[in-house]
Amino acid sequence: MADSRISSAFFHIANKRQQALLLLLIFIISLAATAPVFAKSIELQRKDYLAAKKALETKQYKTFGKIANTLKDYPLYPYLRYNYILKRLWKIDDAEIIDFLKRYSDLPVANYLRTSWLKLLIKRGHWQTFLDNYLPQSNVKMQCYQLQARMKTNNDVFFLEDTRSIWLTGKSLPSQCDTAFERLYKSDLMTNELVWERVRLSMQNNQLSLVSYLSRRLDDEHKKLAKKWIAIHHNPYKHTNKPKLEDSVITREILVHGILRLARQDVAKAVKRLDALKDNYAFTSGEIAEIERTLAIRASKNKSKLAAKLLDQIDNYHVDDQVFHYRLRTALANEDWPLLKKWTTGDAPVIEIELRWRYWHARALEETGEIEKANEIFTELAKERDYYGFLAADKVNVSYHMNHYPLPENKEEFARIESLPAIKRAYEFYKLNTGYPARREWYHALSKMTTYQMQMAAALVSQWGWHDRAIFTMNKAKAYDNLVLRFPILFDELFDKYAKKRKIDRSWIYGLARAESAFIEDVKSPAGALGLMQVMPKTGAATAKRIGLKSFKTYKLTQAKTNIPIGTAYMKQMLDKFKGNIVLATASYNAGPHRVNKWLPKQGCVEPDVWIEQIPFNETRKYVRRVLYFANIYDWRLGGKIKPIKDRMPLVTSKKNQKIANLSCTAIKISDNRHIN
Repeated sequence: MADSRISSAFFHIANKRQQALLLLLIFIISLAATAPVFAKSIELQRKDYLAAKKALETKQYKTFGKIANTLKDYPLYPYLRYNYILKRLWKIDDAEIIDFLKRYSDLPVANYLRTSWLKLLIKRGHWQTFLDNYLPQSNVKMQCYQLQARMKTNNDVFFLEDTRSIWLTGKSLPSQCDTAFERLYKSDLMTNELVWERVRLSMQNNQLSLVSYLSRRLDDEHKKLAKKWIAIHHNPYKHTNKPKLEDSVITREILVHGILRLARQDVAKAVKRLDALKDNYAFTSGEIAEIERTLAIRASKNKSKLAAKLLDQIDNYHVDDQVFHYRLRTALANEDWPLLKKWTTGDAPVIEIELRWRYWHARALEETGEIEKANEIFTELAKERDYYGFLAADKVNVSYHMNHYPLPENKEEFARIESLPAIKRAYEFYKLNTGYPARREWYHALSKMTTYQMQMAAALVSQWGWHDRAIFTMNKAKAYDNLVLRFPILFDELFDKYAKKRKIDRSWIYGLARAESAFIEDVKSPAGALGLMQVMPKTGAATAKRIGLKSFKTYKLTQAKTNIPIGTAYMKQMLDKFKGNIVLATASYNAGPHRVNKWLPKQGCVEPDVWIEQIPFNETRKYVRRVLYFANIYDWRLGGKIKPIKDRMPLVTSKKNQKIANLSCTAIKISDNRHIN
């Protein structure tokens, strides 16, 4: 329906006479309204948009229609139509919905409207209209409704092949698929091999009930194999012992599954069982590599004595971030520097671990007395702006390389980006302080941009004051060298005030807030943490009570003026608990002090870089490294003296025998610079 007249959806017309009168009225109103629409200021349009939205929410449809028709040139006008149609979907003509979907196909919410309408068409039995307007989607129910529609309209082209593609999955499927599946079961496409393939997928997903159900469609031989597989899954030690299975691709896969299951219970038994099975089963190199990798990782997790040996058996070709982490963790736990030197010799197998690989190779060289070689690596590594680069710089006493290289701003590109409908909508939602819709529109716009355009968009959005989008946009573009955009100085009055009040490192606070939320004031994590410093509600309430913050309410954690006082107070609490150790306080902020206490050395002390690498939680390990690194960036951004990263990383001492630990640690600290010229 054309935008040059008021949509019939805005009014319910009882009869033709009323229609005629209304059309005349519309014409008169439109003539009167045209001039002021274009003369309206953007501030007035925003006010009217909110008024129209409120009128719709309160079902004042005439008021809504009157206001909406004056906002046709406002960027968020499509959302008024969208919300109206969605609210009264069962009353709206199909033609109007089709018109909206064509006119505003670029709207991020268009697919949701389409799906809602398609579901209504299903209820009404309008199968052909459903097919005419269906677009491919990931929702399995909708995929099966599409199959139903094709059956209803005798659209059989590639029907069975499409049904097979949906059916072949390792998960149970919704009942909406049953009718189509019945036709598939009766066809020549439903073979024993196809059923077995779904059995495989189901076992990989631990869907044992589904496997039992599928087994009814297998021949006798494969039924026995499926039954054996389930038995091995439940009791791998018993049923992989002399399994009486002929060597084949299928049986080897079943046995590999059993060994991997056994490894979760007892690594040593799994190793012995693999050795025993090798005599009768010709496992491929790929199968052996998968088993050895899993056994090695499991052994390292369990701190088994077999860990080093099993990790050493893995070919470097199969080393990735995870394997390297467990090699590093095992070597450091055993203080086996020669083994770590061996494991890190040569180039890193994957680029993601290159800097960490080089740093720990240099550390291994350092610890085994090859000081000159170690310093050569540290010197090169110190050129990198990175946690490991900063550690390396401290090793050889050189200044940090911040490597800040912003692209020149392109005003023509700014203008082009600002003209994009999605960017206009994102900006308006941002100005209306509606975070989620604004972010949704922004990401939608980015999906069609080049890397260069994203960098310009980040610079533009930073000028708007929407700094968290600049951060995320630069990350999406993998453009890491504009530190001003990536590390903005925000809420500085509050951060400065509470850094002084709590007597804690200001750059540490900035680094932690940047790592926690990227400065999104109203953000909520999946775990329920809120605001800039991601404070859990219970922690917030307890901390507010402890510091005498009156009238605390959970929702106030999404406000900087409440979140920062509480977050910094909790940082100070953790810092005091761990006697000024920023490394331990940072880990506690993320994982909780009770966990950090468990991770402390049983006696003596551990160097901080070594302790951090052995944090068992992947998230916390990366978090601590990131916060320490960010703190150094904020030293630079705040214009003060850049504190060496080592000065924020004191030795980690045991909780017990503190006096003995301190003496031991003092000796280590004195000897720490023994190799540096």
